[in-house]
Amino acid sequence: MILFRSIFRELVNPFLMTLLVMVGLLMTQQVYDLVNLVVERRLNLAEVGLMLVYLAPQVLDVTVPLAVVGAVFVVVIRQSMDAEVISLRATGRALWSYAAPFLIFGAIMTGVTAYVTVWLQPLASRLYQNLQVEMVRWRAEQKLVPGELNYDFGDKVIRVGGRKSAKELSDIFIASRHLGPTSSVITAHSGWIEVDDKAKRVVFRLKDGTVYTLSGDAPEFRTVNFDTMRYALNYKPVQIVDTHTLRSTPSSRLLANARDAAQSASARASALDELIRRVATPWVCLAFALASIPMAIIDPRSGRRAGYLRAIFLVVAYFVVWAAFKDLVGGGKAVPYAMFLPALLIFLYGMLRLWQMNADVDSLWRAFRR
Repeated sequence: MILFRSIFRELVNPFLMTLLVMVGLLMTQQVYDLVNLVVERRLNLAEVGLMLVYLAPQVLDVTVPLAVVGAVFVVVIRQSMDAEVISLRATGRALWSYAAPFLIFGAIMTGVTAYVTVWLQPLASRLYQNLQVEMVRWRAEQKLVPGELNYDFGDKVIRVGGRKSAKELSDIFIASRHLGPTSSVITAHSGWIEVDDKAKRVVFRLKDGTVYTLSGDAPEFRTVNFDTMRYALNYKPVQIVDTHTLRSTPSSRLLANARDAAQSASARASALDELIRRVATPWVCLAFALASIPMAIIDPRSGRRAGYLRAIFLVVAYFVVWAAFKDLVGGGKAVPYAMFLPALLIFLYGMLRLWQMNADVDSLWRAFRR
């Protein structure tokens, strides 16, 4: 029990360090984009902080398994270099008992990753979408100052004459910055800004207006009057708002959609694929924890470099196999449950290698050849 607690505690620090480094590396581009937007579009730090919080769970399903590999390799290689593994085996203790704390650690990280993929990632995705839409709505209301030309909405120029109330604007003018053969100019007596929750975008509800459209190459406008018009505001505070509904759909709803006979076959298949991906991904933490043990046990005289190269090989091999199965499932050439196979193959490989080392099959084979 003392050995179990000692190994388990030793895993925590390298796991956290590896996790922080990997999350930082994978989010470097997002941080760079946000820093630019703080300068260019004057985002406040509170908004930037919320964006980073909502984006972080999107990389945890990759970084947590990588951190498990890093932690196991660091601990096992350190113990191998200090001859602790050799001393342990000299006492007659089996490698299976040595592997127990690593497996328990991998099982815990499997549960953590499952919590992330099944619940936290869809929630963070929805919150991120809602935050961006709310930023668009708030800025649209604040930036449209009566009597001033506004250039913050894509390639459009917008001017409002005044405000009838806190929400409703009057004498609205919308035009393209550069008029071309297909350009149009819109004027409206009044209008107000609202959020389209389904499409995740901000729209201008225009009332009592006219659309002026250039008629071919002739310098003449064709006019169309309207009572109401729904005009989408093209403003992106960070990037195009992600409207990938499956990614932000709660897992419970995905399960219901996969079982709903009223849904189309393609909709049920897509919901099942996404749900299986969320459930299958976390198991690689347990597989990595087991497979890393025999790969990280090294001869103290060989140095650490060979062990860390094996860690890289293990991670690359898994993601290559995972990508292949993902393409097969996405192309309809394999059932969705095939997404469990990459982690299962890594787990079986770890079981085989640990059994070989525990039974010292290599030494028996060399003795038999003599």
